[in-house]
Amino acid sequence: MKRRHPLLRFGLLAGLLLTACSADPMNVIILSARAPGDKCEFDDDTKYVAGGSLDMRRYIVGTAPNQQTFFTGQYYQVFSWENNNQAIQTSVNGQIVDDGSGNSFIADTAVYDYQYSDPNVAFSSESANLRAVIPAQAETKDSSVPADLIQPGALAAIDASTSLDSGAVQTLLVTFQIFGKLAAGTSQHTNKVSFPLSVYRSAPKNDPLDCPAQGLVISGGVCGIPGRDLPLSCTKP
Repeated sequence: MKRRHPLLRFGLLAGLLLTACSADPMNVIILSARAPGDKCEFDDDTKYVAGGSLDMRRYIVGTAPNQQTFFTGQYYQVFSWENNNQAIQTSVNGQIVDDGSGNSFIADTAVYDYQYSDPNVAFSSESANLRAVIPAQAETKDSSVPADLIQPGALAAIDASTSLDSGAVQTLLVTFQIFGKLAAGTSQHTNKVSFPLSVYRSAPKNDPLDCPAQGLVISGGVCGIPGRDLPLSCTKP
């Protein structure tokens, strides 16, 4: 089976999305999940989403003998963040040794944890490589960081279970935290942020949606991704 990108349900959120659980001082802070906008650009810091949904039903692309079956199994989301470290210029004997960029944060790893409404499905923490930089004193309106919320292990656990076979909607609460270093070398990490996803399968695994057989094509969800915040359906080419 092949899989494609995710789906997402959008609604404006009045407040900030989750906060921190560490005694360490937090200077790089993730604050909220951005709405995708009309062109899926995620560029407006004033519009937020409270969560998403994902239809994991299989669907067929192409016709025999070149048929392929896919399902949406990833969920890409962009979050606003800020860096409260100060951009302080440092000089030694009149020579500038740090122009203030030493407090820029360079992210290298995101760690994901999961809670699921079906207690019979077990998850492990997963880490993913990440390359993102936020300058010292950067504000949320100018700064964002992406996250692939459903990592491979989590996806495999959900898809292999029977939790979606009855048509039930399950809740997947994704919690992630980003780790890295300041440009000057000091290790640092963000707060933890949680984002809820409703996951379901609008038809059993053995009943993939075959739009080509009807002379139709699969309908894209939010951001043109089948099943993202909308059940799978067929539409005219």
